[in-house]
Amino acid sequence: MSFTYAIFGAGSSAQAARSLALAKGIDVVLIDEAGEGDRTTFGADDVSDFDSFIFSPGFAAEHPWRALAEASGLTCLSEIAFAARYWKGRMIGITGTNGKSTLTALLDQALRRAGQSSVATGNIGYPFSEAVLSASNHEEAYAVIEVSSFQAELSEDLGLDALLWTNFAEDHLDRYLTMARYYEAKARLFKCLKKDGICVVGPEVAHWIKSVPNDFDAYTIARKDSVRVLGLSSDSVFRSYPYSENFSLALEFWSFLDLPSAPLIEAANAFSLAPHRLALTAEFAGVRFWDDSKATNFHATLAALESVERPIVWIGGGRAKGGNVEAFAQKVAGHLAVAVLYGEVGGRLAQALEDSLDSIHVYTYFEDAVRAAARLAAAIPHSNVLLSPGFSSFDQFKSYEERGKSFTDTVLSLKSAVKAP
Repeated sequence: MSFTYAIFGAGSSAQAARSLALAKGIDVVLIDEAGEGDRTTFGADDVSDFDSFIFSPGFAAEHPWRALAEASGLTCLSEIAFAARYWKGRMIGITGTNGKSTLTALLDQALRRAGQSSVATGNIGYPFSEAVLSASNHEEAYAVIEVSSFQAELSEDLGLDALLWTNFAEDHLDRYLTMARYYEAKARLFKCLKKDGICVVGPEVAHWIKSVPNDFDAYTIARKDSVRVLGLSSDSVFRSYPYSENFSLALEFWSFLDLPSAPLIEAANAFSLAPHRLALTAEFAGVRFWDDSKATNFHATLAALESVERPIVWIGGGRAKGGNVEAFAQKVAGHLAVAVLYGEVGGRLAQALEDSLDSIHVYTYFEDAVRAAARLAAAIPHSNVLLSPGFSSFDQFKSYEERGKSFTDTVLSLKSAVKAP
């Protein structure tokens, strides 16, 4: 029997799904509005041409193509759920508003140190379909899969052996409109757990589970365990908030495995954060500069503000993704000496802060905001310039990585100018 799949989008996950489908003898049509696929259009008359549909994460439920496909009653999958059909080993799903990439990488590294075959895949940047086609795909292997809410929406066939859900806070409300809808998207992963699957959640997630009517109660709440954390070296990133919360989930999950604890501790001690996650970029003229460009939501920014010493000159702004900007501003204000705001949401943020903070500066362009923050911080003894925007980068950059690189480049150019004779 032959099948024909429509794959929507033409990015890395769509291309990987296409390769996997072809490898399994499935005919594929790539449909992409930008003209990078086989077709650029999809309408009601086209639905009957296909047996199943695979959607890239960018296609929200309201997109007309996805609405047509789902209304047909035929199978609609994310790339991750499609790839899961062909994975031979065990699957660990990692989700959460923040921390999921870090936890995915930590568990992958710990499993490898424990002598297990493991691959970190999914939203972390390595499509699951590509992992399925690799030598990593065998019965003894673990796939540690970072799953975003966008991917969780279409998670049928994703049979998880374990699910770890780090936290839950405001994010992506431009797509979901309400926190309840955002929660429901992620909560679909509970239905993906196998009958004897392991589920570990953070306290915030447990609160939502109890608050929203459902029949799921097979979870363990991760709690901080100071005794076991003592095994961490003094300079381990997992000793400090918010990364300590990720480590609590890892510890709780690890306790269910028939593996020694030493590999997890060793992996945590050796762990280096990915770029643009609350890292010290430079220090000069009495000012420390922190790059946390990855903080694209309120929860991540508030965590960074809790972690960096005061006084803080905060660089915030970018493009809003929904959520209560005014309430966020009130929470931020108490941490700040100075707010340097930029981008599409800069003016709105400034207005929200004006009754709570005296020193507020607004710039249209990001690089101008960075230079201004450095200048303002130089007048404040022992200050910290913190780029932890709280909003997406897409008003001026292609990604948070590009924004973080711009920050680093600008700061280092200022450092060179200070040291020049």
